[in-house]
Amino acid sequence: MTTKGDEKHHICSEKVRTRLYRPEAESGRTIALTNEQIRHLKVLRTEKHHHVHVFDGKGHEYCATPSEKVRDAIEVGHYVKTATEPPITITLATAAPKGNRMDTLVEKVSELGVKKLVPIIFARSVVEPGASKIERLQRIAIEACAQSNRTIVPEITAPTAFTALLEKVREAKTALVCHKSGQALDKIAITNTSDVLVIIGPEGDFTPEELANLEKAGCKKVRLAPSTLRVETAAITALAQLASKHL
Repeated sequence: MTTKGDEKHHICSEKVRTRLYRPEAESGRTIALTNEQIRHLKVLRTEKHHHVHVFDGKGHEYCATPSEKVRDAIEVGHYVKTATEPPITITLATAAPKGNRMDTLVEKVSELGVKKLVPIIFARSVVEPGASKIERLQRIAIEACAQSNRTIVPEITAPTAFTALLEKVREAKTALVCHKSGQALDKIAITNTSDVLVIIGPEGDFTPEELANLEKAGCKKVRLAPSTLRVETAAITALAQLASKHL
């Protein structure tokens, strides 16, 4: 005989039509949706019997039921166990590339499991994202997590000075600076319990002083490819290689 709880678990085990991000999601609550989310559900012709998940961006995901006619709210059901997060915690400290290439960088590293992204102002940086750009990048990160089945949304901070980065290096368990003069990243031993700080420099490269200061603070130099990579390519490659170590 199937209990009511078993029935809920059976329903949520079927194909999910969409995933929605609501930071206040909690089992048993009815929460409001944004206008954009309401439009999204209506475009998909979502009805009460369809399967929707809602995640809070902090590691929790729930089965949910749209309100009648998908007007403005969603009823949050039971917790759904997921296992989509990498076992290592990755912070990416990177120069910001020009134009919409930063959008691509954020989208892809969010899919690959980055936990935090810190734009760094290097001596040769050409872009410093403003508050409106950071807000846009955070939205891109949320959308990428919704589509890639992640339950944790990476935090994207305001731009940080290089001197503050050196403090983060000293505090990190493992700090890697991506540079062509380093050892191949796939040769670096990283345990499943590591907190890893990955540093990507600007298009004009680190200055000799910056590179020396990073090494002095405790960074290991790692090489990603035999060729010279753009900022966004380097970030994506580094995250992909780290992710492949812990599949």
